[in-house]
Amino acid sequence: MHNKNTCVILFTLIYSMLIGGYLLFLISPRFLGVNMASNEDIFYHNSKIPKISAFDESIFIDGNGMLAAKASSGDGSLNDPYIIENYTIRAISEHGIEIRNTTLHFIVRNVSITNGRSNYYHGFYLYNVTNGILKNNTADNNLAGFLLVNSDNNTFSNNVAINNLHGFRFWYSNNNTLANSTANSNLEYGIYLDNSNYNNITRNTLFFNELGSIFEVDCVGNIILDIKYSPETFFLESDAGEFDTDGTFTLTWTISQNADNYTLYQNAEILAEGLTVTEYNITDLSPGTYEFYMKAFNINGEIDSNTIKVIVKFLLHIDGNLDFHQTAIENKFIGDGSLNDPYVIENYKIYATIGHGVHIKNTNLHFIIRDVTVNDGKLNNYYGFYLENVTHGRLKDNTAYNNQYGFYLKNSFNNTLIANNATGNTNGLTLNCSYINILTANIIIDNRHGFSLESSDNNTISGNEVINNTYLGFYLSSSYNNTLTENLATGNLNGFTLRYSNLNTFTNNTANNNTQHGFRLLSSHYNKLIENSASYNQKYGIYLEESTFNVITGNILEGNGIGAIYEKFTDDTDYPDVFLIAAIIFIIALLSIILIKLVFFIKRKNIKFFIPKLSLKKRKE
Repeated sequence: MHNKNTCVILFTLIYSMLIGGYLLFLISPRFLGVNMASNEDIFYHNSKIPKISAFDESIFIDGNGMLAAKASSGDGSLNDPYIIENYTIRAISEHGIEIRNTTLHFIVRNVSITNGRSNYYHGFYLYNVTNGILKNNTADNNLAGFLLVNSDNNTFSNNVAINNLHGFRFWYSNNNTLANSTANSNLEYGIYLDNSNYNNITRNTLFFNELGSIFEVDCVGNIILDIKYSPETFFLESDAGEFDTDGTFTLTWTISQNADNYTLYQNAEILAEGLTVTEYNITDLSPGTYEFYMKAFNINGEIDSNTIKVIVKFLLHIDGNLDFHQTAIENKFIGDGSLNDPYVIENYKIYATIGHGVHIKNTNLHFIIRDVTVNDGKLNNYYGFYLENVTHGRLKDNTAYNNQYGFYLKNSFNNTLIANNATGNTNGLTLNCSYINILTANIIIDNRHGFSLESSDNNTISGNEVINNTYLGFYLSSSYNNTLTENLATGNLNGFTLRYSNLNTFTNNTANNNTQHGFRLLSSHYNKLIENSASYNQKYGIYLEESTFNVITGNILEGNGIGAIYEKFTDDTDYPDVFLIAAIIFIIALLSIILIKLVFFIKRKNIKFFIPKLSLKKRKE
């Protein structure tokens, strides 16, 4: 019964669709006799609708007969030449006007041809033609504006060729006249003569053609007179390239043909004018970004060169006391390098893209570096501030950003670093084999490693903030007798880490909210941790591994994730990983639930499994 009802419904639906389609056909315009054009007719009709900006079709003429057919008047004689005039043509599918193999007299005038260049078409193209006159025509944005090939005794006057590859090009064409015409802003040459002789080129204006006004190759006897030339394209460059380190470099430029003199602009202001040479020396520019360009002038006009940019990136590199004295004179540092009158280096913005920003080595003069910023050495492994075998330096209120090392002291003694900032470097502040230095109130934030001492002893480190560095906060490796007081380490992997470092004293420091431990000592002995705070770290407040005879007293160790203090020796296993244990318990419980559900499902469905019985036979002896 159910199948029968289904068939009836399906048959009714199909029958209704057929009747509806037939009715639509009966009322269609074609069936009712309405005069509808075919698809082809509609397309043809639309193609004939006049455009708002109408263009004429290209003109192709081959031979005298076709010349007569295309002309609007004339008979081709000297006194009554054929006339072709008043066309506007886009040369997008063929040359604009192409005339071949004619000897009769004709005039082409008041014709404009455009847009052939992208499809390699010329504007006006004459091949094997004599007695032609082209006047008052315009060719814009074609391959050649006017091209003459194997054609003699033709005249061009009062024509304009702009923005073509070449303005006028004669190829194996002799005894032609080109007069009172303009060839401006063409991509190569205004007039190009190739194996073309005894042509009369007179009173033409040739401005701003990129490779030159007139170019001749293998030509003889051409008369070129009374040409109005503009200065031609030329190029400016610097021997410093894009970056300069001392603000002193030389600008040079190519000759602009037809130029009488040049004016040099720096950051859009006139730096020097009336120049008749092609180089200019720049001296003592302060760090910054500078743009330079030139103008070339003559009586007919002017043209700009390219614009170049020079970034003065001051780098301070000093090697030895004598070099320090010389550098101080050259850069007008105040002071004399003595204890009572140290050299002062201040207020520089340095980009360390081509070398360490401030690199001073092998000096014992007294100096101060303050309010200096060094950026962007990281990509090429350059440092911000690098003191190597230096004493008596004082670095205050400086910033090192995005360098390999922000501040790096190597084999350096009796230096002071106060209130400096190291942000976004690979290593914030590092001492390597450097002793008896004072580091106070420095801020080390968002570096990969924060504050490191490597084989560095007897340094005083107080009031520094080491925050949110990816790995280590304060890190001492093989470093002895250092005093760390009232420093802050938060948001690092460990707040303070000691490795093979003995006899150091930590007092009133704060190591809270670090990813692992507040203080971690590895194989480090006889250190003092007195009245510090190591709280709310994710693992332990103080973690000791193979570290003995350390004095740990009066510290605040609250709210750490696993415990306040943990001491580990070789025979100990490390603290259990509660997260791993919890994950294992969860997996076991989940598998148990799945197994129980499976057993109940089998029983409910009464599924029987065939399990073959095993028959064990005793081996006969």
